[in-house]
Amino acid sequence: MSRRICFVLSAEQTGAQRTSDVTAEVMVRLRERGAVVDIFLPDAARVDIESLRPAHDLYVLKSRTPIALAVAGVLEARGAIVVNSHRSSATARDKLASTALLAAADVPVPPSFATGEPWRIAAIAGSGSVWLKPYRGSRGVGVTRVSAADLEALPRPCDAAGLPLPAFAQADVPSTGRDLKVYVVGEQVWGVSRVYPARTLTEKLGMPTNVAPRLREVALRCGRALGLEIYGVDAVGGDEDFAIVDVNAYPGFKGANGAATAIADHLLARAAGATSALAGTLA
Repeated sequence: MSRRICFVLSAEQTGAQRTSDVTAEVMVRLRERGAVVDIFLPDAARVDIESLRPAHDLYVLKSRTPIALAVAGVLEARGAIVVNSHRSSATARDKLASTALLAAADVPVPPSFATGEPWRIAAIAGSGSVWLKPYRGSRGVGVTRVSAADLEALPRPCDAAGLPLPAFAQADVPSTGRDLKVYVVGEQVWGVSRVYPARTLTEKLGMPTNVAPRLREVALRCGRALGLEIYGVDAVGGDEDFAIVDVNAYPGFKGANGAATAIADHLLARAAGATSALAGTLA
């Protein structure tokens, strides 16, 4: 029986310039194994929310734009299986919520603070710096290292309607100048060492590296804390003395050799499980 799998993507995640992306390879692997693979671009479609119903065994939520998350939430509410789930994807994107959940799960995170007035964070910077991050950021966009003086001068963050947004900051932690990307699919783990910030494709591919047992255990704990199945963890520091500075739902998996096959295997298993569960419900 062919499984029907739909990838929920944004427009920037499609096109010829993205053909080498791991997600494109995942789709190839799925089709080679008989799956029917479709693509849904909610940002570029007119979505009839009232009539939206699951038409696939599995939905893969790669895009995390507001409309993609909303569509995933509607599909889940109407019985669809979504990987990663709407809730876990939205939580991972919310840096305040995800950091709080990670800390509660005994994941080592840097001292982290949120406020509506950036100057209130200046005291923790002292004579040094802190990392200021968009509270709903991804892919490192908008992450800046700022001094106490910079924080004192920053205006209150607001949205387009003028409503206040939280400022989120994490204390600076010792770093070697390289980040360790830990990629996870189910229980499978890959490590990729990269310079930060990575600008070129070569830098983004990084170097494959072993993941120490403690870091592997912490990475899996991150997934359990946030409800993620396919995700990435950014660690700064050494094998034993490290801090988790970010967790991303379904990242690019650049440099993780064999990840595409593992993702395809995981999705097919989830699609088969979803079909079996649905069959049991209808029996």
